[in-house]
Amino acid sequence: MFDAILSFDRSLFLMINNGWANPFNDVLFGVLTLLGSDYAAIPVAGIFLYAVDKQNFKRNFILLLSALLMGGILVHLLKEIIDRPRPLSDMAELIEEGSVSINVIFEPLKVASFPSGHSQTVFTAALILGYTCRKYIWILFLIASLSAISRIYVGAHYPIDVVAGGIIGVAVSIVMLFIFKRRGYL
Repeated sequence: MFDAILSFDRSLFLMINNGWANPFNDVLFGVLTLLGSDYAAIPVAGIFLYAVDKQNFKRNFILLLSALLMGGILVHLLKEIIDRPRPLSDMAELIEEGSVSINVIFEPLKVASFPSGHSQTVFTAALILGYTCRKYIWILFLIASLSAISRIYVGAHYPIDVVAGGIIGVAVSIVMLFIFKRRGYL
């Protein structure tokens, strides 16, 4: 059963990574993948939080940073424990023999694939921003989903890595919202 799941994961990876490859998607998914980097997500989310709720910006920004930090720590620990190879490393023999090719955009990554930190970051931001301004929640989750898929497209992660990162982002955000509410900060 586990082998069947991993085989499906690899097939889905190749379908997205190879099947969608074109110059337009290289740019689109390249930009979307950058949104999952802390150095892009934090300023963009901060501007959003300030624009939609100046009065509670400090509180909301601290909530966002707390959720990102807790999620990031959890992702890092899981990467160390599980140590799943990234697609480039995992399929190195197949790449060498020419039976598989991987579309790689940005730096070729080879270690610690599970779970996706970028996906955790974008889903954490989507949930916290969506909580702050509920009328944008669907567009925020659409952007987060596309950003997570971009990690597959750029050759960095398998689909299971991305799903796990997204689940962690949402779960940790819900826990942080609960803690902040319980402490009377929200």
